[in-house]
Amino acid sequence: PKVRTLAAFFHEACPELLQHREPHRPPPPRPAHVHDVWQMDAKELIRLADGEIATVLDVREPCACCFLGAFVHTVQTQKSWRKLSRREIQDDLRCVFTEYGLPCAIQTDREVVYGRPPVEAFPTLLTLWLVGLGVEHRFKRPNHVTDQAAVERGHKTLFDWIATPQPPADAQTLQADLDQARWMHNTVLPSQAGDCRGCPPETIHPEVNVPLRPYAPSAELELFDLQRVDSFLARFVWPHKASQVGQVTVGSGLYYVGVAFAGQTVDVRFDPIDRHLTFHDAQDGHLLRRQPVKGLDTADITGLEVPPPSAGQPIQLSFPWWGYACSAQQGVRH
Repeated sequence: PKVRTLAAFFHEACPELLQHREPHRPPPPRPAHVHDVWQMDAKELIRLADGEIATVLDVREPCACCFLGAFVHTVQTQKSWRKLSRREIQDDLRCVFTEYGLPCAIQTDREVVYGRPPVEAFPTLLTLWLVGLGVEHRFKRPNHVTDQAAVERGHKTLFDWIATPQPPADAQTLQADLDQARWMHNTVLPSQAGDCRGCPPETIHPEVNVPLRPYAPSAELELFDLQRVDSFLARFVWPHKASQVGQVTVGSGLYYVGVAFAGQTVDVRFDPIDRHLTFHDAQDGHLLRRQPVKGLDTADITGLEVPPPSAGQPIQLSFPWWGYACSAQQGVRH
């Protein structure tokens, strides 16, 4: 019998023994214009001549085929090496935002620091930081490295240009080499990527240097909107299994539901009105408990010190490298 015939027979005779397969997920949408979607990824375990281990975080604009940033971090520990922290990734992105402005979306893989789509798990602080800045955080599909093709190929492109018989001397030397390679790729060397047709990417896409939304580190607290974060969290429901002592871990916070619900699955929701997490019975939706959300204020998400509220006067945010200025209003909810 054919495989299709056997499959139909097994589905009819013993469906409980068949392995469940999830339907194929559609690929992430392709970028519609420059600064629509950036791709970000880390190249790890780079051995340096001084004995250090480094990680390079790459940010690439796939529509314009440009490298927006390549940042070197020494990650060696006493016994081995570590992953990049959220604060390190935020600081790198702030450098890119300052030069190129805020994109519509940033796409990453599913490393722990990035998290998973909010329909699958509670968002990480990195995701909520991007949401507060008005940037969508997209994720590649599991086991589909081609969803990040531009930045994955970019790792090889940069390191092919700086390849030598000996590893880079130290982190400072590697950073200087990557900066030079990035500038050469964007502005000097011919490229066959995308629609470049043998021209440097910035020659074909000069608009890559024109930000859609300007950003300055000193103005981040004015650009960050906590209400945007709250509205985002209110859209989802996260099933969680209570521990044997009736506790549930949501994000980085530990919440007590009750010993009566130990081992049971509860649905966790976010109430934006008073910034509480609500815990519901997964069977009938009955409200079990409400608790104030932990670790999700502006200071926790951005990692910045938030000044006390002021009366709020208009301020001028100057961006001399873009040749114009834009205004923002103080007094945004923190």
